[in-house]
Amino acid sequence: MSEITSSFNDFILKSVSRYLQTVVLIDDKIYPPKAVRTPTDLQEPPSRHRKAASKSAEPVLEKKEVIDKLAEEIDQSEEVSFHDIQNSFAEKRIICSLYQPKQGASFNSSSDVYNLCSVADVVVVDWDIHGDSGKKATELVVTLIEQSMKEVPHQLRLVLIYTMDPNLGSVANSVYEAFSSQIDTALIDVLEDGNGLVFTSENARVVVLGKKINTAFLQYSDFFVPEKDLAERTINEFSHLASGLLQCIILQGIASLRENNRRILMRFHKGLDAAFLAHRALLMPDEAFGQIIPMLTDELRAVLEDNLGEHPLGDEIISKEIISDWCNKHWKPVTVSDLQIGSSVDPTAFAIDVFCNGSNIADYSKYRGSRISGMLEMKDGLNKWKEKKCDLLAEYLSSDEKGNFSHEMLSALMSQRIAYENSRKSLRLGVILRIKITEKPRYMLCLQPVCDSVRVNEKGTPFIFCLLDVPNNGSIFTHTVKDSSDSTIRLVYKAKVTNCYISLFSSNTGVVCASENGEGQFIFKDTEDKEYEWVAELKIEHAQRAAEEFGRILSRVGLNESEWLRLKTKQLNNQ
Repeated sequence: MSEITSSFNDFILKSVSRYLQTVVLIDDKIYPPKAVRTPTDLQEPPSRHRKAASKSAEPVLEKKEVIDKLAEEIDQSEEVSFHDIQNSFAEKRIICSLYQPKQGASFNSSSDVYNLCSVADVVVVDWDIHGDSGKKATELVVTLIEQSMKEVPHQLRLVLIYTMDPNLGSVANSVYEAFSSQIDTALIDVLEDGNGLVFTSENARVVVLGKKINTAFLQYSDFFVPEKDLAERTINEFSHLASGLLQCIILQGIASLRENNRRILMRFHKGLDAAFLAHRALLMPDEAFGQIIPMLTDELRAVLEDNLGEHPLGDEIISKEIISDWCNKHWKPVTVSDLQIGSSVDPTAFAIDVFCNGSNIADYSKYRGSRISGMLEMKDGLNKWKEKKCDLLAEYLSSDEKGNFSHEMLSALMSQRIAYENSRKSLRLGVILRIKITEKPRYMLCLQPVCDSVRVNEKGTPFIFCLLDVPNNGSIFTHTVKDSSDSTIRLVYKAKVTNCYISLFSSNTGVVCASENGEGQFIFKDTEDKEYEWVAELKIEHAQRAAEEFGRILSRVGLNESEWLRLKTKQLNNQ
């Protein structure tokens, strides 16, 4: 399968290549069979009375040599060079582990083969293992995909079926039949542009590849991959699992953490163990261990800032090339009636200009009907977008048929702390709860100081909240969060005394924790047994800003002053 070279595509492949570290190749012909000496291998001692060979025997011997030579050439043409495969991955700085299972070895979820494959970035498996016509390979592939959906749903998984069988379609059909019998086929997509040889799920990709080119099946010519090209094809296939601009930056970030593991570990060297245990002894044990995560997070952040910095795409020239290429491939213009860029202005060229240069764009006033210049204003010697016009521009650039949906998702990503399934849900600053006792959904934001959220006793501690409003359609909102069902919720935060809500919570562990009910919801109960559902949690900076704003409202000073002067002051503050 040929890949079109471009700046953005090169950036994707570079990111994937840096991220990938381990490949496991499963085949039954990696090592040559051990030679076993039999009595027929023993040479018979030469006879002293052997007669000389007759001339008539010579042509027979020559013919036998030719036949043996042809048979040897046929065998060699069907052999796979595992050295070439390993070398192709070595050139990409990727470890390729070769594993030859014994005949009769198990391939189920508790087998050694599966355990090895489950921790690899990529699995390459032969189709016909010990002559079983794909039985074991199918079992392994289905198990890997099934387990990736159930037990390890957050791991990207690429599986390549690398077969000598030239009829790749027949192999793919067998794989799909196995999927149909064990996995809901609604969760498996068969890509139309993959000749029926590519299967994808939410986080996995299975591709059938041929080891040797076969002219009898030219329809699969893009899927016959020589050994020396397998590493490059693997990177190309894995890139389909993470081909977004942000995703590739994140892949490079994860790779930089792998590369700097010693730097991180040495910051927590064993010489600190005694000091930490003493620190733990002076505190509550759980509280001390909970402080490890913030310390580790700071170290990870330092590594990412050192490696990615402010220019994760490269220098300014390369960044503009990548962004321009992305725009040409993926950006689609949308119609925004109040935004007029000009009748003769190419929408994609305008989007590239804005994406690459921000407010320092070209002069569009010369184009007929353009109102772009009216969206800019000069502040502190710099061109800046007028805030009242930013909504129009953001909607135009989103290239999303769902309107502001992508902006809501991004705002939630930037302001919300993500809590995965096994994360403990504790009540603290920034947690958003849904009140369960009301018919109409009502939300509230916890403003309890961090130091008052721990060491909660059985008598109970008052927790302070600010009630949040749910806006009507089209109304202004201040926060967007994603709940446990992955739905986006719009909320309005107003720091007002009338929105203050206080409830008493108790705990015998020092921390108020939610318990999961039978519906997958995490519920807090106060001392009066009122239920509150955990919805989301703001990042600490966003939570602190809300708490500071609420505290500022509570600390206002009331006084007598001239109404005329008060109105003048209000006008000044609104400028």
